[in-house]
Amino acid sequence: MAINTTMKVEIGTVAAPTDFTSRTLGLSVDQQVDVNVIGRGTCRITLLNKDGALTPNGGGTYSSTDWFAQGVFVSAITDTGGATTTTAVFHGIVIDFDLVDDGVYSTVTITAVDGLTVGGKSIPPTLTAITPAASYLSIIQLAFDAGYGTLSLPRLGTTDAKLRLSNLTTDQIFTPVTSATSKTFSSYADLWQTTVIPTGNDVVWATVIVENGGLAFYDCVDIPFANTRDTVYRTDFVFDPSGSVSGTDLPFKADNFEQAFNNDTLITNATIQGNYSGATSVTSTAATVNTYGARTAAFTDTLVADSTAASDMATKLTNRYSTSRFTPVSLSLSASLVKAKCDDAAKTRWENLLNITDGIWQKATITWAGSGAATQTADCVIKGRRIDATPQDVTVTLTLANWIDNHGFILNTDELNTDRLG
Repeated sequence: MAINTTMKVEIGTVAAPTDFTSRTLGLSVDQQVDVNVIGRGTCRITLLNKDGALTPNGGGTYSSTDWFAQGVFVSAITDTGGATTTTAVFHGIVIDFDLVDDGVYSTVTITAVDGLTVGGKSIPPTLTAITPAASYLSIIQLAFDAGYGTLSLPRLGTTDAKLRLSNLTTDQIFTPVTSATSKTFSSYADLWQTTVIPTGNDVVWATVIVENGGLAFYDCVDIPFANTRDTVYRTDFVFDPSGSVSGTDLPFKADNFEQAFNNDTLITNATIQGNYSGATSVTSTAATVNTYGARTAAFTDTLVADSTAASDMATKLTNRYSTSRFTPVSLSLSASLVKAKCDDAAKTRWENLLNITDGIWQKATITWAGSGAATQTADCVIKGRRIDATPQDVTVTLTLANWIDNHGFILNTDELNTDRLG
């Protein structure tokens, strides 16, 4: 058989959205994450409106719809000739509605963003002093599960809406954090970005929106400290040239494969300060500062408990990101390529890659041969993906970075003197 893929587009309440797939002319999903920043996801969907059903005040089926109170739910439907599997690709909230109508032909482009982007605009109460020291896990759960106050999130047809955080690693989640003084923030995004996330060297992004018990839950995940998923959440992807794919491996398009130096993300000086704990500001300087100059990262409003914790975090950043590397930065594959080249055994890997939770911050092993060069294999981490879909095909373009620099040591998998322990 072969792996078949189609996209499904739904807009509306979380419990019973309306299927707009038949109107969908095309869509684009862009999701990017990184260490110490809030991940962000955006989706744009172009819908056919020749019958005027979507035109506000036009008398059509959806002419009175309050579009900015609606959720957007994009899924991938896959099968190998039998039962189908539905995979969540993007969930978010409508923030823009663009009508193009010349009186003869009409389209509507819907733009949606993820739940963290929407909820991050809420204003939190004052962050009170944290004494005695608490665990990082407990603080980030409070900050994202609205323990510090209520976030304003569209209810999507339910009685209430909440953020819900899941941790994908058990690494160092009990590392102590503290604050000796209180602190006010302009928004939850400010609280998350300037204080909470840098405290844990965290990777955070929004995933699905689900209904449970009459509530809308905006789910998100994080992978703090070593940024390594626990085994149960880990999927290792293998990408081969399209002419030599077998088993669970996936193909990629050689003409869209890109490599580059990682100099834009180098850190040769890192400063960490527990601004609310009284911890001394600590700066770690890499030996390569004399080679590449000062490439500085500073996080001075964290909740690290003491100078030792600040030093550990600063040293981790300079140990990881102070080496210039020539590495794969992007590759593309498509549903049609997967259908033509992949074994049925690759179906689950393809579904995982499309999945909003499983397709990001995973290991990707890539093998390729450049013009006149020997065959190479590199291990990368998937930092993001762009998914462009039409009724004819689905193209996935991955954003990649070096794997060694972006994960902690995995027992029985990584190699001593090659992979990093922290």
